[in-house]
Amino acid sequence: MAFLKNILYIFLLTVLFFAPLLAFGDDSKETVFLPPDTVEITGEFTDNPFSHIVNGQKNTIKVTFDNKGETNYTITMIGGALVNKDNPSEIFRNLTAYKYNHIAPSMDHVDLIYNFYAEFPPQELDLLLYILFADENLKKFKGVAYNGTVTVVDPDVSIFDLQLLFMWLILIMGFGGFLYMIYQVFFGGVKPKKTKRAPVVKTETTDTGTSDLKYDESWIPEHHLKPQTRTSSRKKKNDAKKD
Repeated sequence: MAFLKNILYIFLLTVLFFAPLLAFGDDSKETVFLPPDTVEITGEFTDNPFSHIVNGQKNTIKVTFDNKGETNYTITMIGGALVNKDNPSEIFRNLTAYKYNHIAPSMDHVDLIYNFYAEFPPQELDLLLYILFADENLKKFKGVAYNGTVTVVDPDVSIFDLQLLFMWLILIMGFGGFLYMIYQVFFGGVKPKKTKRAPVVKTETTDTGTSDLKYDESWIPEHHLKPQTRTSSRKKKNDAKKD
């Protein structure tokens, strides 16, 4: 069973190695060789000892190309795929293949960064990364940059997450505005207060039938006013004789 699984891995890697060549228009009959013994290729997650692929976040793998020979190489591409860990021939999702033009000088090593994002249900998968490179004579090679089981997980939720707090703030403000709109539509907001009218004061007359109100007499003809004047003067004369 283990032997069959290894055969499937080799077949899948071969498909992954040749797929980018076809996509970029290379001659499919061109021979691609396995890495020479003087080249050692390794890959590992950075700051991720448990090999977790976090959904919605950048996942980084550092690929180390150690050239122990006398020949200079040029790294041209890194790509890969996520596959079913129990059936490697079943590809779950292809990953983006990135072009490189990085020189790996003889007797030296270089580190390359491969980033990818995931939005998958939490599960365990196998991650396969390949690397393509060529020597000074344009002879092409293919090698395995990473081959291991990874776990897809959702990001941890923290109450101090600024993005989460900002999202809740927007939701609360929107809900408050919705409630205010309903209040204005159905309850009409604040109703205006009714102003009280001042009571009308009625003028009361005395028992003599006279009133304290003064009238403008300029419009009354003089002959209507003289009798009143004569009566008042005669009354004054009679009062003087009595004294």
